[in-house]
Amino acid sequence: MADVSIDLSGTLSSPVNLEKIGFPKYYIPSVTGFVKSCREKIRPWKEFFNTSNYKAPPNFSRLIKRAVNNINHFQGNYVIVSLVLMAYCLLTSPLLLISIFVSLIACYILSLRNAEKKLKIGSKEISLNQQYSLVGMLSLPLYYWAGVGQAVFWVLGATCFVVSLHAGMYSIEDVLTEEEQLMVQI
Repeated sequence: MADVSIDLSGTLSSPVNLEKIGFPKYYIPSVTGFVKSCREKIRPWKEFFNTSNYKAPPNFSRLIKRAVNNINHFQGNYVIVSLVLMAYCLLTSPLLLISIFVSLIACYILSLRNAEKKLKIGSKEISLNQQYSLVGMLSLPLYYWAGVGQAVFWVLGATCFVVSLHAGMYSIEDVLTEEEQLMVQI
């Protein structure tokens, strides 16, 4: 066998340390940033519900393309639709609504008591976050009894159905100009 020499010299730049420039190791976008982004993407409801734009797609590939474009274009509206379905589910499930109120009231009482005097067990002080966690853990059986699992899956299923139906049937190509269609795809 012949000796093979490969030149591996060169310059490599060191990776940027995100923690040094103010980013945590695992960057998770904030809830306020998500809400702001969704609020900016809310389209007029008249455009969203315009029934003259509902047409069956000619083929499956067009259906997929249309659904992706509609989800990008109407993202804020779809978030509001899912929130409305969530509110409907809570209002039609009194046990679930009562159990959530009980948990929230318990957290409120804990915050009031914590402002007056910190909770201590023995010599160890229990933080407010630990107290909230305890309320959450103690609330799990109550939520299970109230049917939170059914509610979550009902909301997920109903949201997926409504969004899929609208995204697949709404002809976004008829509404947007070619420039806007390119912007939606990006």
